[in-house]
Amino acid sequence: MIGEDARTRLTRRFGDDVTGWIEALPDLLATLTARWDLTVVELMPGSTGTTFLCTNAVLKLCPDHEVAALEARALTAWAGTPAMVDLLDTDLAHGALLLETISPGTLAPDPAKVVPQLHEANPAGFPPLTTRVDFLFETLLTRRTGTYYAAEHRRARALAEDNVKPVLLHGDMHPGNVLQGPRGPVAIDPRAHAGDPAFDWMDFVHGNHDLHGADVDLDRVHEWFTAFKPFYS
Repeated sequence: MIGEDARTRLTRRFGDDVTGWIEALPDLLATLTARWDLTVVELMPGSTGTTFLCTNAVLKLCPDHEVAALEARALTAWAGTPAMVDLLDTDLAHGALLLETISPGTLAPDPAKVVPQLHEANPAGFPPLTTRVDFLFETLLTRRTGTYYAAEHRRARALAEDNVKPVLLHGDMHPGNVLQGPRGPVAIDPRAHAGDPAFDWMDFVHGNHDLHGADVDLDRVHEWFTAFKPFYS
């Protein structure tokens, strides 16, 4: 059902234990498409699960049900925000999210516009940014490169622990996660955490995007970018 590239991405993210979930995926997909009356059109790439573009919605399946539950909670916090994809339904016992279709769904020409709107949501109750930083350095980057960047991790963790007024962060904010919809740019695939707003601006500084009224001290963005250099090399 999914190709070797997708298997590699999932194994890098979740470890070898994800193999069983991959093998069970056809049956899970059949169950959920029948429940929601979906017809699959296309399998979309992803690193935290599999996403299926369907005729009338998008079905997202994640082997880690806690990741799916956190995303559902974040999408609920952002409900009504034009800058975030709408959540239509969930089956969290199966790690499933049913999302609106974004049309045309091409990459947004002005992706940074979504960031200030996302930061208006209430961050209460979401995991702290330190949790996200630890995962990215200790797990994701180490699996990807075979190297643990201890000094950069310490620098990033210190930034995350600074006394900065927290906002609800997208947590994986880059131009590829912002699509063009009928109401303008729309963010997808959040990894929501509460913390320093500068964290969500790194990719846009790196790509020299128009920052569209950044709600942040740009010096801090550059500090984050320096700590995260191994992710950009």
